[in-house]
Amino acid sequence: MYKNSIFNDDLTVFVTVKCNKLIHKEYTQMLSDEKKIELCEAILKSKTFQKSPKSSALLRYLVKTSINGDIVKEDIIDLEFFGDRPTTDKNSTRVRVNVYNLRKKLNDYYKTEGQLLHWLIKIDKGQYNVRFEKRKAKERITSFITIKNSIPYLFTALICSFFILKNLPNKPPRIWEGFFLEEKQNTLFIGDAYGIKGKTITGKEGWTRDYSIKNIDDYYKLLEKKPELKDITKPSDYNYITGMGAESSHDLMRLFAEFNSDFTIRYSSSSSFMDVKKGNLIYVGPFKNENKFISIFNEENPYFKLNGKDIVFSNHKNIPNKTISYSDFKNDRDIAVVSRIPSGQNNESFIFFSNHDMGVKATINYFTNKDSVKAFDKKYLKGKQYFTSIFYAYGKNRTNLKLETLMVVPF
Repeated sequence: MYKNSIFNDDLTVFVTVKCNKLIHKEYTQMLSDEKKIELCEAILKSKTFQKSPKSSALLRYLVKTSINGDIVKEDIIDLEFFGDRPTTDKNSTRVRVNVYNLRKKLNDYYKTEGQLLHWLIKIDKGQYNVRFEKRKAKERITSFITIKNSIPYLFTALICSFFILKNLPNKPPRIWEGFFLEEKQNTLFIGDAYGIKGKTITGKEGWTRDYSIKNIDDYYKLLEKKPELKDITKPSDYNYITGMGAESSHDLMRLFAEFNSDFTIRYSSSSSFMDVKKGNLIYVGPFKNENKFISIFNEENPYFKLNGKDIVFSNHKNIPNKTISYSDFKNDRDIAVVSRIPSGQNNESFIFFSNHDMGVKATINYFTNKDSVKAFDKKYLKGKQYFTSIFYAYGKNRTNLKLETLMVVPF
């Protein structure tokens, strides 16, 4: 029995050694003994191991036994490594604790200083022998990308992203896209007042505005009806515009400059239908001029018509007919109509009407603001290209303070 027990123990040791050598060969066939020693010494020179002499000595001992192919068991380590201080206590944890500490230090090292090493020295749990394992490229990259290491790279990426986004082409609001095409000519027509020079109601020489006289042709028609005015009046050599024209031009210039586009400016009284048809048009002005832009509005609008002093809405399948009088205004309230409509030959029209300055000022300011026009598009248009909207503008002394939406009809 005794011999059989010895034989069995020897056989177990023999098989264990053979298995360990096969496993060892599988992981180390590409790494020479000299390279293993170099790897071990490089690790021991690291900051992680410099202040741990016991772990350093234990690692050097285990690497040496691995190279020599020696049997590595707990009692052998206790005897050979700890020297003349062997313990006879079978429950002693001296070897296990020190190997555990060594394994932990190796793991810490590979997470910090050894992040990019190609080869690892491993001590599996429950084992005392070391093995040499080649680290996969993916594991090296993953190990390298720690929070501490990634901060400068993340910071650099954020800076690059900022400059890329900053230099991306600035996209105009969808409502205005047709006005920023390079091949299109844009013209802003300002509703001006044609005037007559002559005796005023006070009997002095001055400038007189008559809304029924929109141009010089109307003036000569007036003389045919009232020839007595021929000697006391004459056509004015200048037209009159209010602050609405100047403020609207300023807001539109700011918008167009942002998208590297521009427009020419003309007065409505001195513009013909041929001028209007040359490209995209924007009109800002009062209803009461009864000018050609009211005709354009009525021709191209499927639901709205400007008729006398009324805004007439009809023929919509979902919204009942209604009439809104644009002569109904007060000192602190103005009515405004804004319409984006086609104008033939693939051109675009953007028309801003109001009774007085407040309405046009308020709506131009609203529709040249990228944030407000984007919100308007999202809320009302639902992807439609054209629309007509009616607003109340509230303010004092013809200065707009608030804009109220009465209705928006896209088409």
